[in-house]
Amino acid sequence: MNGEEMRRAAGPGNSTATVRLEILRLSMAIAAITVALSLAGSLAFSLILFRKSLDGNLLNSARVVAQSPVVVSAMQTDSSSPELLEYLDKSISRVDDIDFIIAADMQGKQLYHPDHDKVGSQYAGSDQQRLLNGAHSFASNDTGIAGAERCAYAAVLDENDKLVGFVVVGVYVKSFSHDIWMIVLRYLLIASVVAALGTLLSTKLSDKITQSLRGYEPDVLASLFQQREDILEALEEGVLAIDKSGKILYINRAAARLLNIDKPTAPGEPLRLIYPASTMERVSRTGKAEYNVNIKSIKNVRILSDRMPLREGSEIVGAVAIFRDRTEMTRMAEDLTGVRHMVEAMRGYTHEFMNKLHVVLGLLELGEYARAEDYILSITNTQHQAVGLIMDRLEVPAVAALLVGKTSRCAELGIRLTLDPESSLSNEEHFLPPDAYITILGNLIDNAIDALGRSAGRSKEITVTVREDDSLLLCVEDNGPGIPKELADRIFQQGVSTKGAGHGTGLALVKDVVDAYGGTIRVESDTDTGGTSFFVTFSAERRREAPPAQTPQ
Repeated sequence: MNGEEMRRAAGPGNSTATVRLEILRLSMAIAAITVALSLAGSLAFSLILFRKSLDGNLLNSARVVAQSPVVVSAMQTDSSSPELLEYLDKSISRVDDIDFIIAADMQGKQLYHPDHDKVGSQYAGSDQQRLLNGAHSFASNDTGIAGAERCAYAAVLDENDKLVGFVVVGVYVKSFSHDIWMIVLRYLLIASVVAALGTLLSTKLSDKITQSLRGYEPDVLASLFQQREDILEALEEGVLAIDKSGKILYINRAAARLLNIDKPTAPGEPLRLIYPASTMERVSRTGKAEYNVNIKSIKNVRILSDRMPLREGSEIVGAVAIFRDRTEMTRMAEDLTGVRHMVEAMRGYTHEFMNKLHVVLGLLELGEYARAEDYILSITNTQHQAVGLIMDRLEVPAVAALLVGKTSRCAELGIRLTLDPESSLSNEEHFLPPDAYITILGNLIDNAIDALGRSAGRSKEITVTVREDDSLLLCVEDNGPGIPKELADRIFQQGVSTKGAGHGTGLALVKDVVDAYGGTIRVESDTDTGGTSFFVTFSAERRREAPPAQTPQ
């Protein structure tokens, strides 16, 4: 199922709506809470400042009016005058911050009121008593003034500083509420701008998130991730991913089992710390994929690995490896390889047996019964010793079968092939897989047979040595005519051969296998005295450092 199909399965039209809606809700909630808190705090602070500013303006206005000669004169005469009415009417109209002015004597008789019909009536407030206690001016919330929210009192003094009356300057509730609503509206405007900006940013953020999630909803993506992780866990093949620094990003159960790694504690750990033999980091450094890499795990388990770099765009961010357990397949292949060489050996034995049977038959017809008996015992003992030595010293069936077959083939050609009695090859730890042994030894022996086929007048012998301890030595020696000096430097090149055109692949193939498994090959040959020796060596250090490669076929 591709990405588009998965999006359709997640629900029609839901590719970005949910993420966008959730982010929009969150941004709106954050904006609303932020604006509400800011509005509450700022409004409280603004109201405090507004109250202080209002009180200051009212007090200043009240003091100015109380000190006006027109007002003082009216208080002294205890009568209202057209001049007083005109003066205070103009004062109210000129000053924007006040709604009303009241002037009254100390008995409470109003000498001025904005409503001229109330001139002469009794003042309804009560805070003027504070003036009698010595306060010359103060702000008050006197409720005696109808509709008033805030007012200021100022004493009217004559030229002898005698209290003769008072002036009240104030604002009505509607004016005060208007100022408060203007503050609130300013903050609501700010909130609207914040909401619009939040909507724009949340839309862009949701688009970016959905783009990074390849169009999936987070819950759908989480479900897909869980499904794919379940699939990876169910695989028989192991999967292991590391980042560029070599730390494990992911490992499934199969990989943990094949590599003998504790899965729960592995993620986040350096791979080299828990699996020192790993060379996966080379892939993240070089960026080159490696296929069919032979690696070692737990004992007697053969694993092949494919390794690919992980990329984000053009940048390499790590590597992923897929492990396949090929133990059973390898065993079957080795068994089949051994069977093939055993069949070849049996064919050679059959041909050789027929020849020797003819010799026995001829001796019997000639009446040489004793000589026939000696001949039978001789060839039986020789063959038994040769085959027995090979089977005893070489525990890898395919390699032993190869030498048995080559021994029979050489016997047919009049060549004596022997295994060095000091040879040994265990079936436990191998420097090489069986097919690599067969490629190297088979081609070197064939090359020696070809060389001995061109020699005459001497006994023909091939000696094979296989020694395995801290290092591995494979040696094939013959007493043939040697390698011509003009070919000695090019003997491992493709197409170079003493047999002419159409040959020269065997030694080139041997060189490829030796290089692939980190070994060295050396040849010694003498055309004067005769004889050629090939020495192939694999050291433990070179084996660990050598890059993995397949055995050439």
